[in-house]
Amino acid sequence: MTKNIEKRKNLKYAKRIVVKVGSKVLVDKSGKPNVQRMKKIVKDISSINKQDNEIILVTSGAIGSGIEALKFKTRPTDITDLQMAAAVGQLRLISIYDELFKNYKCQIAQILLTHDVLKNKHQCTNAQNTIFNLLSNKIIPIINENDTVSTDEIKFGDNDVLAGLVAKLINADALILLSTIDGLRTSVQNGRTKRISYVNQINKTIFSHVDDQKDNLSLGGMKSKLESAKLAGDEGIPVIIADGRKDNIVSKIISGEDEGTFFNTKKK
Repeated sequence: MTKNIEKRKNLKYAKRIVVKVGSKVLVDKSGKPNVQRMKKIVKDISSINKQDNEIILVTSGAIGSGIEALKFKTRPTDITDLQMAAAVGQLRLISIYDELFKNYKCQIAQILLTHDVLKNKHQCTNAQNTIFNLLSNKIIPIINENDTVSTDEIKFGDNDVLAGLVAKLINADALILLSTIDGLRTSVQNGRTKRISYVNQINKTIFSHVDDQKDNLSLGGMKSKLESAKLAGDEGIPVIIADGRKDNIVSKIISGEDEGTFFNTKKK
């Protein structure tokens, strides 16, 4: 417990923070954007951004929002329909973000990436330079996968892996993955579970705690979050998985409060 408290307190020194918000946090069961929840997240992030911090927001929810707008009754199985939903939904989401951030006098920028871009040295450098330039001007990059040309996160991940790659790309000081669960959980008795506050190392035992269930909104789950945490952790970036529905959750995390699950790193 002492190590957990110590590691969490060190988060107050994190300057460059990647915050990934999952689909289930941003949209309701039908896929309609949950504007009230988005307002709370935007307010929290805006407050942090006005301090001596750099915030990068990786957002999901485009496909879910598009499914609702296009009046699909269930999540399409055809990849071209999913890409169409993503294209429609992305516009809805970024428009809402733009209006909400304006209330706090924060400028945003939209960046659509793919895994292939991040694997290409030249393109990766261009993306990195753009993000750094935005951050130096206190502009908040809002990043999503470019689903019209790539299907990596459509097929699996809800942008969890993308968030890990972005954190690695910009050498982030922390990666926060927000979902509708308060972290990694373990069974206790009578079907009950309890939150695991601190994970020293991601291994097979940790993955054994995962029992993902898919739905219409997202193919992401705890497994993809653990893979993202391992990806970032191997680069020395601490990762926290927490409940994005809680008020001021990002502020609470970086102030050292015991929220979600903290994944230790050994490289830095």
